[in-house]
Amino acid sequence: MMLRMLRLTMAVIAMSATGSLAAQTLTITTAGGDYGAAMKKAMWGPAAAELGFDVREETQSDGFAALKMQVTSGAVTTDIIHLGSPEGAQAAAQDLLEPLDYSIIDPNSLPAGAESAYCYPFSSYGTVMAWNTKTLGNKPPKTWAEFWDVKAFPGTRALRANAQDLIEIALLSEGIAPSEIYNVLSTPDGLKRAIARLAQLKPNVSVWWTSGAQSAQLLKDGEADLVVTWNGRAQSVKADGGAADYSFKGSVIGTDCLAVPKGSANKTAAMKLIAAMTTPERGAKLTDFLAYGPVNPKAYQGNLIPVDRLQLLATAPGNVETSVFSKADWWVKNGDAAQAAFDEMMNR
Repeated sequence: MMLRMLRLTMAVIAMSATGSLAAQTLTITTAGGDYGAAMKKAMWGPAAAELGFDVREETQSDGFAALKMQVTSGAVTTDIIHLGSPEGAQAAAQDLLEPLDYSIIDPNSLPAGAESAYCYPFSSYGTVMAWNTKTLGNKPPKTWAEFWDVKAFPGTRALRANAQDLIEIALLSEGIAPSEIYNVLSTPDGLKRAIARLAQLKPNVSVWWTSGAQSAQLLKDGEADLVVTWNGRAQSVKADGGAADYSFKGSVIGTDCLAVPKGSANKTAAMKLIAAMTTPERGAKLTDFLAYGPVNPKAYQGNLIPVDRLQLLATAPGNVETSVFSKADWWVKNGDAAQAAFDEMMNR
């Protein structure tokens, strides 16, 4: 009898020990594809191993919709979600996110103007001017003002069928300084001014593209001489031997961010994983796989990123100085009105 009790006691102790040593299990939701694979290799995979966490990945093409469904239904299954910063700002405004814990995450890891209380910016990309090197050679437009000058720079244009980034570019084409773009857009006539400028160029736009893949194909096939696209798309065409080049001058920089859904059962562990996966070293490592620049400025220090790679990154020194950082909060407040004005212009 005593031997049996001893065995039972030892079994209970063993079970308790196993439970205490079990890895913390978290779920991260990304968009999947090459981006998700790169994040795993460079960021959350090594971070999880360092922390001893067991991380499971889910993929969603529409992260915001998945986030909203989980939180509003009270069935939160993900602990960290990858969003575009405009989506992160929208999610915060709708009370779908936990506030970031900056006692765990380094509060000095973001540059001025990039701080966020709810969705941590970790990677950046630029909406850039790209061109066909066969038709424009080494004399493409150097500024957005020249992009609008169809007499000096004839040829077909391809723009995204969306207001975002284009209204900022439209104001840049009028000579508005990057630091003043959102000040102008916040005036009563700022949006009208941007839309009017786009209307001027509209007759010379041959294609209004609706996906990044389409914009790259237009550039690759030479169907447009000048294409407004994302730097990663332009670089992929160039790297594949396409007759294409691009410039970061006057680019509009967007960011992606990491957030913790409201109601996550593993909130503290999720904050620890965000902190560990966004160190300067891991942000720099992501650039081995994608032409997305780290937001953490320390990633550009200490030769963490090869010199030849720096020229491909929107936030790298030498590229970022003439750019506009897209203001997610402005788009949350004014995005519907901006898109409605854009759509009305398109339907004229």
